[in-house]
Amino acid sequence: MSMKDELRRILTIISDFTLNDTNFSVKDTRIISEANRTCEEVEKDLNELQSLGLIKEDINRPANVGYRLYRITREGVSEIYNKEFRSI
Repeated sequence: MSMKDELRRILTIISDFTLNDTNFSVKDTRIISEANRTCEEVEKDLNELQSLGLIKEDINRPANVGYRLYRITREGVSEIYNKEFRSI
């Protein structure tokens, strides 16, 4: 899969924070902070990664919190280890 650099960066951040554990979630605020881009840009990328099936939103979060949780999927982990992903 050919992927934009911005998406690759966000997926890599999620991969690093979750240690590629599909059962571990990371807050969107941590992703945004690490990406060092605007909230809107990162949210757009998160939505695109979700539509590609590389991450998913974790719906098991506390009620009334101001953040979202994301998990990497098995497909996302596979993409991280894809030779094309790493060589670009």
